[in-house]
Amino acid sequence: MLAYSPKSMPFTSNHVSSATGLLSMLTEPSPPLRKAALTRLFAIVDTQWHEVAQALPDLEALSEDEGEDMEVRHLAAKVASRVFFYLEEPEQALRLALDSGEGVFGDSTVIQNPAYVDCLVGAAVDAYISKKKKLHDANADADAENEVYDALPLDKLQAVIQFMFNRCYAAQKFEHALGIALEAREADKVREIIFHCAAKGNWKKLYNVLQYSFHAATTLVTSKAFRFEVVQIISDQLEKMTSDDSGVPSGLKKSCAFMLANTYQVLRSPKPVSDILSKLLSGEEDDMLLGLQLCFDLVESGDQTFVNSVAAFLKGNMIGNTTGNFEKALKILIGGFSCELAISFLHKNSDSDPLIMSNLKQSLEQRGSMRNSMLHNCSVMTHSYLNAGTTNDEFLRDNLDWMKRASNWAKFSTTASLGVIHAGHITEAMTLLEPYLPPNPESEEGNLVTSAGGFAEGGALYAIGLIHGSYAGSSADKRDETYQYLLKHLRNSHANEPISHGAALGVGLTALGTNRLEVISELKELIYTDSAVSGEAAGIAIGLVLVGSGAGNIRHNLDSTDADEINEIISELKTYAKETQHEKIIRGIVMGIALINYGQEENADYVIDEMRRDRDPLMRYGAQYTLALAYCGTGSNKAIRLLLHTAVSDVSDDVRMAAVIGLAFVLYKTPTRVPELVKLLLESFNAHVRYASCMAVGIAMAGTGDAESVALLEPMLSDMADFVRQGALIGTSLIYMQEGDLCNDKKVKSFREKLASLVGDKHQTTLTKMGAILATGIIDVGGRNCSFDLGSKNGYTKMTSAVGAALWLQHWYWFPMMHMFSLAITPSFTIGLNKDLKYPKGFEIQCNSKPSAFSYPKRLEEKKEEKKKRVETVALSTTAKNKARLARKKAKEEDGDEKMEEDKNEEKENNTEEKMEVEREGDDEETEEKEKKPKKKREPEPLSYRLS
Repeated sequence: MLAYSPKSMPFTSNHVSSATGLLSMLTEPSPPLRKAALTRLFAIVDTQWHEVAQALPDLEALSEDEGEDMEVRHLAAKVASRVFFYLEEPEQALRLALDSGEGVFGDSTVIQNPAYVDCLVGAAVDAYISKKKKLHDANADADAENEVYDALPLDKLQAVIQFMFNRCYAAQKFEHALGIALEAREADKVREIIFHCAAKGNWKKLYNVLQYSFHAATTLVTSKAFRFEVVQIISDQLEKMTSDDSGVPSGLKKSCAFMLANTYQVLRSPKPVSDILSKLLSGEEDDMLLGLQLCFDLVESGDQTFVNSVAAFLKGNMIGNTTGNFEKALKILIGGFSCELAISFLHKNSDSDPLIMSNLKQSLEQRGSMRNSMLHNCSVMTHSYLNAGTTNDEFLRDNLDWMKRASNWAKFSTTASLGVIHAGHITEAMTLLEPYLPPNPESEEGNLVTSAGGFAEGGALYAIGLIHGSYAGSSADKRDETYQYLLKHLRNSHANEPISHGAALGVGLTALGTNRLEVISELKELIYTDSAVSGEAAGIAIGLVLVGSGAGNIRHNLDSTDADEINEIISELKTYAKETQHEKIIRGIVMGIALINYGQEENADYVIDEMRRDRDPLMRYGAQYTLALAYCGTGSNKAIRLLLHTAVSDVSDDVRMAAVIGLAFVLYKTPTRVPELVKLLLESFNAHVRYASCMAVGIAMAGTGDAESVALLEPMLSDMADFVRQGALIGTSLIYMQEGDLCNDKKVKSFREKLASLVGDKHQTTLTKMGAILATGIIDVGGRNCSFDLGSKNGYTKMTSAVGAALWLQHWYWFPMMHMFSLAITPSFTIGLNKDLKYPKGFEIQCNSKPSAFSYPKRLEEKKEEKKKRVETVALSTTAKNKARLARKKAKEEDGDEKMEEDKNEEKENNTEEKMEVEREGDDEETEEKEKKPKKKREPEPLSYRLS
């Protein structure tokens, strides 16, 4: 709290030089004398507060003396409150001000000393919010400040808050009042504020207030239940504004309808959303275009279950409509149109550098590292990252012998990598993978599943799941068809681990968020076979099918017909996780529980607390991911506190690692907080904590090119632990995604060169090389056109991205989880369409930035071998003379014919000297010509450019 100088306070007409005499009168036995003294002290306290401060104990005693006259007690409290204000103790000043009776915050006080009133109102707001939070949250911290506030009466605090609200209403500062109401979790106050704003009749102002309220509720409010209350109040007001007789201007009414659809999406009410879409699609052309844009936004949120529900209601509303707009909307929602746009963009605009893979393959072969199965597997995954979603698998086709070096589970991963490359290419999925797919289960050959082999077949089934599950906007019909195909293989493949593993993951991806009981029962039976590898995949697949449903909790999103059976299955799996001896099965089940509780927030608290208290470190490991996904993007202080506590106190390295990484999920909407939180953890003595800190910074700051974050990770690149260096390389590559060569003072280019040098360095360990290879693919993922982002542009957390990121991080334990990275990446594009959902002619976007700011990194240049030219031997003049002299000696002894030969040698000598002189002259002329050529002036780079 700021201190206020007495010089800034107005002098009263009763100003005296000293308050000593008046203070001595406080001990007088006569009540009138004490009252007169207090009246004079109150008039001069603004200037003589330093003297009055000596008598604070007497003033407080007078204010608390029940035998004293009430007016005297109130005066004593007022004087003491003013003194505490100047002593910078607003809590004590507020306590005494509330004891001084009515009128402390009246108009006269505001005029005489507005700073005092503002100080007390601020303290009252803090106290009010603190007490209200304690009422709503029994686990709220009781710090020293809250203990002071506990003594304050709530009814008097409410009077102060109402006084402040009235001031806001008068000044039309409704946002200020809303901030207090939201922090104090007062839904009634929110409704009152919106009512007062609506009463003013300013529709634009009301819309702005509602927009502010919605943004604050979805980003700042940490309680899910209270958030739903606030959003419901906002939707009620928006419904009134969008009604036909509301009187709201048509342009503003469209904006209200768009925000109303967003509020119902938060409330998970598909029927009202479909009604809004129906109304827009049946209206004028502008309304229809707005409805189609809303369909794209719904798909981008990644919640395919909600989108399917909206589409189902929309089909019922389209009866009798002949405009064709409803068909366009359904094409966007469940027809896979948005997926087609993404695939088309990634394929046509891929800037993947083929030399990266060629150089990587060459470096590994030169050092003999290609015999290392781990590095070969990482190279295959890097290729799939570089071409994710582009459908460009030319390198694999040109290097089939290199690809065939993979064996066993490496063959599984290699085949599955085709699913990453062709992610979203659902129309040709079966054709592409036909050579690798297992026989049809309904055929005689398909029924003869043995325990041997099956790695390529299992990888192909996994790849089909990745193709259909990587994009939430893929065709619902194609996805359902593939789901049935994979379900047949799942039922028939229990005898073969690789095939059942691939079928389980594939069926989980195709049935993402559908809550289907039949597949959950099949996956449960697969877990009960007690096969470690298959059981882990089945546990994860159950989580994928039930993602975000809250199954097993008191409140859930399941259909009432199947809810009891599904809850019972989840309960059985929790029990089985405590009985089985296979760590992989336990890890699969706990990760499944984490996925089930995605976005559940406080509804998942009971499960989280139960898992956190378990003695098994694997259960505690699952608790960290459950906490991270349940509070993903909320910024919940409670979740952050629990994760940090576990990160520094748990005895298991894996649990601590998961807790640190969980911070990135909770805080991804405020990413700059993550480097601040893990800055000290990067210096931890525990190498696993340092690795997790690198990954957390990378995930939170992905695609930002933030120089400070890179500087934090830079020392980790030379850490003593090789897997910490691996985490630093991967984290830095995430930060540098989609950044040009000029980013961070051109350090991106040096980092790329470092990655290439580490791969070929024989002194580096396998884990460090693994990090460098994966980082090479991550930094240029999706043909340099994709980003790693957990949220959509509308502020919603993308379910597919969050799920993909959580499962990708499990590659620490199981390499086939590397493929889940394709779920976490999002193409970065802006596509313009006309009303017929076609590309308009002449569509351009003005980019007010230099072209170099967003240009692709420079491609590698192939090194050309310089052929050595054979140089003809030139005879020197001295050598020729020596030869001539020897010839003359011989000539004396021989016939005259030899004299003729001597003459010929002299002629050759002269010719050679002439040629050398001519060549020198030619070189001099070329040098002069080069010097004469003027140098080209470098033109300044334009400040903007157009994209078409």
